[in-house]
Amino acid sequence: MMGNERAISVMFVVSVNHKTASTEFRQSFAFDEDKTKEFFRRLAEVCIKECVYVNTCNRCEVYGVGKATKLLPVWAELAGISVEELKQNVLFFDGNGAVNHLFHVAAGFESMVLGEDEILRQIKNAYFYSMEEGLTGFELNTVFQSAIACAKRIKTETKLSKSSVSVASLAATKIHNFAHDNKKVMIIGATGDTGNKVFKNLLSYGDCEIYVTKHIHQIDSKNVNTIPYEDRYKYINDMDVVVSATKSPHYTITYGKLVDIHMEERDRLFIDLAVPKDIDEDILKLGKSQLITIDDFEAIAKENNSIKLQEKESGELIIEEEINDLLKDLIFHDNREKLKAIKNSPSGDFQHFLFKYKEIATAEEFSSFVNVVTQMTGA
Repeated sequence: MMGNERAISVMFVVSVNHKTASTEFRQSFAFDEDKTKEFFRRLAEVCIKECVYVNTCNRCEVYGVGKATKLLPVWAELAGISVEELKQNVLFFDGNGAVNHLFHVAAGFESMVLGEDEILRQIKNAYFYSMEEGLTGFELNTVFQSAIACAKRIKTETKLSKSSVSVASLAATKIHNFAHDNKKVMIIGATGDTGNKVFKNLLSYGDCEIYVTKHIHQIDSKNVNTIPYEDRYKYINDMDVVVSATKSPHYTITYGKLVDIHMEERDRLFIDLAVPKDIDEDILKLGKSQLITIDDFEAIAKENNSIKLQEKESGELIIEEEINDLLKDLIFHDNREKLKAIKNSPSGDFQHFLFKYKEIATAEEFSSFVNVVTQMTGA
């Protein structure tokens, strides 16, 4: 960010995130709607009347207007922890630093997976909730709307969100692009971390009939079937794709078993996301079968991550440009009464000049210009 000094002096961010605190600690701040409303009510009592609460699996952040330290006792009490423990796991940002932080969070630059899309939706939901509850004013509205627009621009103009660095998402994309719609997919190990992520990604695509070898809780979908692990070979002949992502010390799929069940030779994709391997590599002898392993996906992920880092540089330039425009708008708003007085002074076509100057100048230059002109005119 540039060295401008507009100074959004009252805006702050207080953050507990994956860089500062454990998952268990962050879960203390996962408030339901009732507790969130209580949080906002209590903050108003300590003169923090404008507030947005961003609450995700990787971060819990309070964006507000007022004195940040006043919220710590309230936040700690509702989370069931001590103020001292909170202080040891929290980050503070204020003024222009708070703006810079929000823009980077919304763009996915602070996420565990660089450029991930989900955080923007979460930011928007948190902001719109506070706005509808009457908890945002001019400054928070302007800053959040600008950050959201900037994040959308980054996703449109760069390849950040088009290059996945997650093995699970890469595997799901491969399955999505394989064969026809309504393909049948078996996932062995869908309750494990990697298998579950593949499973959820496939659900979001909505073009698969999924068979999992263990019960998945809280999933209400006609396209999901559960089968006993020991019956996997009874179903495998009907599958277009087989994914295995277990922690088993032995193979979950072997070539010999597939021969025994007279496996049909047709286009079929096997994906092995386990370490050590789950799927016997001899299955390639069947013909028309493809086998992709976790090593293949990790190589793609590494290449994509390199692309993302290059695209991040482009994203940073967009953030710098968008924040500069935002700060100029805020400077203009802060000084609108003074500028009205200047407009009414005998200065020829000054208004045209003023808006043209605002368009061309940096925020620092425009702030300096306004300060000088108002001093000259005594406005």
